[in-house]
Amino acid sequence: MNKKGIILSLLLVFLFVGMSLGQSGDNTSAAAPSETVPSLNFIWSFTGIESDPITMALNQEGSDLFGQAKYEPEGAKAWNADVVGSVKENEVELTMTASKEDGMVTTKMAGIYANDTINGNFTTISGGKKIGSGIFSAMWINPDTSGYTPAVIEQPKAETAASAAVNTTAAAETTTESTTETQQTTSRFVDVRQYKDKIGPGGDLSGIPPGMGGAGL
Repeated sequence: MNKKGIILSLLLVFLFVGMSLGQSGDNTSAAAPSETVPSLNFIWSFTGIESDPITMALNQEGSDLFGQAKYEPEGAKAWNADVVGSVKENEVELTMTASKEDGMVTTKMAGIYANDTINGNFTTISGGKKIGSGIFSAMWINPDTSGYTPAVIEQPKAETAASAAVNTTAAAETTTESTTETQQTTSRFVDVRQYKDKIGPGGDLSGIPPGMGGAGL
């Protein structure tokens, strides 16, 4: 092989290697960037779902959200709830299950996170029926979720054992008094027919109640 052939072969080899390296570099640069997940690990205040704000503490592990919520209105029954959900890019989904006076109530929320707020729509169901829907808005109020405390729920007062004992004693005394009054009432009325052989002239008056000796049938 002459020198021109050798040089041409080398040029072809270099050209092929260069094209391969260039393609490899292009593939690396074209790789999609990793998905970013915003941090929602705060205590939030939600408005629009109830007449007063709902306080919610969200914990986060990657894209998974979970936590608690509470409702403490003025002059009405308070309640607590469990919350579970997820976040993908700026899309947030939350499901809140509350134990209310009338039973379990579930609220599904879907919103967009932007500028430290979440805005979206909600639907509320209870007993398999839709009982509410609308628009909600949320903003975080505390970055420390450890400061969250559940609402204090007032339990119905049960009758104490002492009260039950007093009621039982009172009932027993009432029954005794009723029995005594019945006996006294019965003793005031005597069936004179049982003394018909003793009453009258020449009869044996022993054992006859006072005041009946002179009576006749």
